[in-house]
Amino acid sequence: MSIVIVLGEVAMLLFLTGLFFFLAGLEGSKKSLTKLALKRVELLLKKLSDNNLLSLLVGVVSTAILQSSSGLTVIVISLIESGYLALKPAVLIIMGANIGTTLTVHLISLPIISYYSCIIISGLVVAIIGLFVNKKVFFGGLSLFCFGTAFAGLHLMTASFDLASSRNIIYNLLAFSRGNYLKGILLGALATGIVQSSSVITAITVSLARVNLINLSDAIAVTLGSNIGTCITGFLASINASIFSKRLAWGHLLFNFIGVLVLLPVIKPFIFLLDSTNTSLARQVANAHTLFNIYNLIIFLPFLNTFISVLRRGLNGDI
Repeated sequence: MSIVIVLGEVAMLLFLTGLFFFLAGLEGSKKSLTKLALKRVELLLKKLSDNNLLSLLVGVVSTAILQSSSGLTVIVISLIESGYLALKPAVLIIMGANIGTTLTVHLISLPIISYYSCIIISGLVVAIIGLFVNKKVFFGGLSLFCFGTAFAGLHLMTASFDLASSRNIIYNLLAFSRGNYLKGILLGALATGIVQSSSVITAITVSLARVNLINLSDAIAVTLGSNIGTCITGFLASINASIFSKRLAWGHLLFNFIGVLVLLPVIKPFIFLLDSTNTSLARQVANAHTLFNIYNLIIFLPFLNTFISVLRRGLNGDI
């Protein structure tokens, strides 16, 4: 019994260490990339008009660069309140950000994470060179170093799930939602709301997929739930903020929640499609994250003007 307890503690320590490195690396990469590209992103956002396609593309690309949909949302809100941006392009940018943020999931699902040590060393070398060259080279190297750190953390989390003691815990946790889409969605939403990061929950799901501790159906359900749970961050951020922040928070929640509801009737064909996209379960999970957000966007676009009108009803005046 004592051996089992010790193994359980080792697995938990390994997981928590990996989670710490993953979060620290992810946050570091966001900060570094923000230093590199924030001003250019802000200038680009200010030039937006009512070009729907351009607004969507800016949301996708900006979030992929900044590695933070939450960071982009803060910028968008500040631009609305300063009069640089209208509500419609702002909503479209947030919709595009949902797609752009899936880049992180694709990165962590690739075999590249096995080369985390090379990435860390390369980033460190480039950052040191940047100290003597310029800030852009330094922050470029620092972002690479942080990505390597995040990959190392993910590697540790995967290793912790390989231990028998962890497998038993995971099996018991997933037993709650196994084979039930609604329970899986609820689990993903609650877990994301608690840790305040869809990237963390998706990373854990990818790690479970790597060691075959979760099947595709349950992984998709948790991923869908994480898309709803991530909206809680926006609500918390808008508690003491302006009406614009609150409307965007509500818009984000409605967009993701309705998207999940609309997908449920075709969930089985969706799973069949994902099963054919790749032989790797980890890659299938990443593809699910991206395809859901693209599907959600396609469903919403025909009703965009109606959706904007609903959000404007609580505003004091039109914007």
